[in-house]
Amino acid sequence: MGPDPREATRNALLAAVTTHQHVAVDFSGLTFCDCAGLGALLSAARAARASGADLHLRAVPRALARLLRLSHTGGVFTIE
Repeated sequence: MGPDPREATRNALLAAVTTHQHVAVDFSGLTFCDCAGLGALLSAARAARASGADLHLRAVPRALARLLRLSHTGGVFTIE
């Protein structure tokens, strides 16, 4: 069994926001996002805030925008 892609995504986001001052995540290829994906994004947002980094979401598809709206978490992110 290979590595869990959800854990790999979470780790990559956390590494990006703790290593770089400005991070933009492009979601143009995203086809699905569930609560695990939202949790990874929220963890990255918390880590970015703690390290003083900027986290931006780009090309947010309608489904993710809806998830952010329904969970009242859209305001946590800068959406381009």
